[in-house]
Amino acid sequence: MKIGFIGGGKMAEAIIGGIVAAEAVVPMDVVVSDLSDARCAMLRDQYGVSICRDNRELVAASDVVVLAVKPQGVDEVLAEIADAVSGEHLMISIAAGKRLEGMARYLPTARWVRVMPNLPATVGEGMSVFCLGPNAVAADGLTLLMLLTSFGQALELPEDCFDAVTAVSGSGPAFFAHILDLVVQAGVELGLAPEDATLLATQTMLGTARLLLDESRTPAELVQAVCSKKGTTEAGMAVLSDSDVGAVVGATLAAAAHRSRELSE
Repeated sequence: MKIGFIGGGKMAEAIIGGIVAAEAVVPMDVVVSDLSDARCAMLRDQYGVSICRDNRELVAASDVVVLAVKPQGVDEVLAEIADAVSGEHLMISIAAGKRLEGMARYLPTARWVRVMPNLPATVGEGMSVFCLGPNAVAADGLTLLMLLTSFGQALELPEDCFDAVTAVSGSGPAFFAHILDLVVQAGVELGLAPEDATLLATQTMLGTARLLLDESRTPAELVQAVCSKKGTTEAGMAVLSDSDVGAVVGATLAAAAHRSRELSE
């Protein structure tokens, strides 16, 4: 299976790194095009992939094409490659906010799927959501699952959920990292060295996520398990419970989802 990436930005790199590290594909079967010469050179040197300067040539050499350009550039690229794409091509779009119906108008014979991956794919802990679009068949879903689960977990949801998905898992790494940074800063103010606070907070976040997944607990159940009566956690939770942090988190995700809807218009 030959996979072509039109666009070699951070998200494309995360997927390339994930599928190559997991040996889902061999590097020689991956070809990338990008406007940046420096970016192309880095991807070639880091992952051993091939570079192509012509998007139409890339399509002709690929079975699967990953559209990994910014949403604002999608229409231009689709118009460029339209006469090179056929029903033999599986088109995977990871462009935030771009709906399948609109993209399929440019390439009506292609088999379309839409994916919202996230940056932790780089370290094998990605969370990807996908939906099958026009002309896609069950076998395409299996191919997609094979690729996506090579660098994390995958979930199939209707396209109508993708604005919320973008907010929770697509943008989520930045939101979680920001909250983590606040915890680190608070630890430093309490007297910890920055590097010690960073390790303590980061490993605690990682361990908490693993605990929730492995034991199938809800976050609320874990809070209850850690909170002993009149203990330190209960004292901290009292402050959190009385704050407007829930409203802030809700507004943050709502803003991200709203922007995703704007990009689809």
